[in-house]
Amino acid sequence: MMLPPQLHRLLDRLMPRTTTSRISLVLFLVLFSGSALMLVLLERATQNLLDRDAQTRIDAIADASLLAWRKQGLEAAVTILDGELQVPGPLVIHLATSDGTLLLGNLARWPDDVPIDGRYYRVTAMETEQGDPSPYMVTGRPMPQGYRLLVGRSLEAEVRLLMTLTTILTAALPLAALLAWLTSRMIARIITDRAHGIADVVSEVTGGNLHARVDLPPGPPADAFDSMGAAFNVMLARVESVLDELRAVTDGLAHDLRSPLTRLKARIDKLGLGTVVDAADLSAVSAEAESLLAMLDNSLEISRAEAGIGRDRFEEVDLSRMIADLADMYEPLAEDAGVALKLQPGLSRVTARAHRQLLGRALANLIDNALRYGAAGKVIELGVEASDSGARLLVADHGPGIPASQRHDAIKRFGRLDAARGRQGQRLQGAGLGLSLAAAVARLHGGSISLADNNPGLLVAIDLPVVPAAE
Repeated sequence: MMLPPQLHRLLDRLMPRTTTSRISLVLFLVLFSGSALMLVLLERATQNLLDRDAQTRIDAIADASLLAWRKQGLEAAVTILDGELQVPGPLVIHLATSDGTLLLGNLARWPDDVPIDGRYYRVTAMETEQGDPSPYMVTGRPMPQGYRLLVGRSLEAEVRLLMTLTTILTAALPLAALLAWLTSRMIARIITDRAHGIADVVSEVTGGNLHARVDLPPGPPADAFDSMGAAFNVMLARVESVLDELRAVTDGLAHDLRSPLTRLKARIDKLGLGTVVDAADLSAVSAEAESLLAMLDNSLEISRAEAGIGRDRFEEVDLSRMIADLADMYEPLAEDAGVALKLQPGLSRVTARAHRQLLGRALANLIDNALRYGAAGKVIELGVEASDSGARLLVADHGPGIPASQRHDAIKRFGRLDAARGRQGQRLQGAGLGLSLAAAVARLHGGSISLADNNPGLLVAIDLPVVPAAE
């Protein structure tokens, strides 16, 4: 049903403007309504209990007199009813013959609105022989030989009790309203404080303090705010990591581009001064240009992988076959370097949903790194393992390895650990992007990369989600 425009505007003006105030209002209405409903239900429950007590007493008298009549006759029933009348109390009895003549009782006239059907009726006012008009609960029962019996119990005490209870409950409603208001304000204040805590952290981060985090209690999240704060901290940690990596990339590019560009300019200047073009100089210029292009290409691939580009090209890939193909491709290079390239014994078929080209390139970078830095160990091992939860690709060498304290830095872009920053004598080394690209490709696949000691050497593992192999 559509509200009239005037009423709609009025409700808009009356509605609190802030979310916290609206939450407080809703909580107040819910708590107050709940308290009022509880008080009403308490009153109804008390009245029902009193009614059942009166009905039980009435049934006991009527049933006893009927049973005595059936067993011993009218005199026995009259004796029971007369005995009840001798006991002072809020009781009315009317036993009449078939023609309506009163035989026994303290009620002179049968009420007109009480039929003889065994059901219970609340009569607002009846006057007994003592002349005390008061509300009663009565029932009319048919008796043998056409007689009829009315038994009732006064509700005056019950009415007084209900009036007292109603007075108490009415007085309690303002207290319930006050408690509901205080509770709603307290809950709204708690929500406001938690929200302000997160907002303050946002302000600190905006002001440049990237280390600011939402304060959380120890242990697992206790409520939605803890879960939101934990997720917010994870996001801030990721933002800080990305910014740190961006600074590292900027510094790395500035440093790594300076040397090859300087060499490239020097060789070009040398060629410009000479009258004859030296083939060796041209080859050196070409090598420097290829190094720069490879560095930029790897940086671009890492950025694309970290942005999630390429997931639409996932397909089922035979990882064991990929490892075997890479071993065949790199075997001549390994022989030239005096290194034995070995496959894991008993290599079984393992499949995973993956980007074939990116994953192959990541593994190729790991093998390149092993050949470049671990050739002294004379052996490089490739393997793939399957488990119930995932697949693991392995590249291991027996070279000097990487200290545990430096492995985290080794995965960063331009995270080379040699002091020469990519120069070993005059031989051009990598730009420190191999492990970083492998880590980005692993994250693109929902996996991870880990570095471990191969005793001696380095063991690099890429963990990926796995899919069952096709039958």
